Amino acid sequence: MDTNKILYYTDGHEVMITDSGFRVKKTTYNLNGITRHGLSIIYPARAPFAVLIIIGSLLFACGAINFLPASISGSVTLLGFTLLTNSVVMAAGIFLLIIGLLIMFMSKEKYAVRIFTAEGEKNVVISRSREYISQIVDALNRAFLDLVKQSQKGPVKSQEPRLKQ
Repeated sequence: MDTNKILYYTDGHEVMITDSGFRVKKTTYNLNGITRHGLSIIYPARAPFAVLIIIGSLLFACGAINFLPASISGSVTLLGFTLLTNSVVMAAGIFLLIIGLLIMFMSKEKYAVRIFTAEGEKNVVISRSREYISQIVDALNRAFLDLVKQSQKGPVKSQEPRLKQ
């Protein structure tokens, strides 16, 4: 980019905002081509883990109330230990339940700089850090405000008052 441009933000690597463009990696978006921008929150998909929790709870409940048919209930020998089939089913249910809960609560939302152009809308920068994305959005806001101020400074026509006849 030219040296006479105003630099609003750079992270030193992938993102740079100047008075004319918004560059992410090797893609440059002209500020005049961006119709709207903002911070977007991308929530993690929690439905698969909720299903895992439900299956784990059902397995535990089936083992706890001896719901297994008599033909498969009995004892199982694992690593030299003899366990009842209901106990194995309960342990499997607890395992699935704990795994589902851990993954569900460890998955965090991501934040994105979302821009709207004539081509459509896209998340151009995605991060787990809300502060990082907020800095980029704030810099875009400053760049757009300066762009609007510059366009308003254009040639001003003097208007003389008209006399009524």
